[in-house]
Amino acid sequence: MQRYPLHIDGTQRHPRDDRWITSDNPYTGKPWAEIARGNDNDVDEAVRAAHCAFTEGPWSSTTATDRGRVLRDIGDRIAEDADRLARIEVQDNGKLLSEMGGQVDYVPQWFYYYGGLADKIEGTVLPLDKKGYFAYTRREPIGVVAVITPWNSPLLLLAWKLAPALAAGCTVVIKPSEFTSASTLELVKLLEEAGLPPGVVNVVTGFGDEVGSPLVVLC
Repeated sequence: MQRYPLHIDGTQRHPRDDRWITSDNPYTGKPWAEIARGNDNDVDEAVRAAHCAFTEGPWSSTTATDRGRVLRDIGDRIAEDADRLARIEVQDNGKLLSEMGGQVDYVPQWFYYYGGLADKIEGTVLPLDKKGYFAYTRREPIGVVAVITPWNSPLLLLAWKLAPALAAGCTVVIKPSEFTSASTLELVKLLEEAGLPPGVVNVVTGFGDEVGSPLVVLC
């Protein structure tokens, strides 16, 4: 049976408590994978890794143009692996392959779009009613972003959140649904193969009260 550990700072790690969630195939009703059951300590470790990647790692000095290149490469890798990712989602959440296949085929487009937008995030000059003053808005990444996704369309809904966060230069900690975590953990491997530095995207799986709540508090 497939076992999916946590993904923190570019490495696969067993949960601190060494507890696991059995994922059943909704069609057969039989277990097919074990998902790591993280806790607040795992969340803390992931957030620290993401913060370090944001402030000190190579991602912190990556130019907007290079971020765009990485996002476009991510899109290419997802497109190449779309069939396998779709089949994992079907096995995990029980939806039809025709639906999941269409969704995963669409996921790369989000990374292409935001890859093109990455070096076009500009400031705005603000009109003032006082003479002798000049004001402008400078758009900057806010830091570590918590991304919590539902069970029904894991990769598509993740792409909606992840692509713009990376384009802006943020780092991310993902908490997927405890029912459908496998495809997210498979996707994060592709992200780092595309050149995303360790710690930029981390995945902590588990239940809402044990992972989701502390993640919201820390981020």
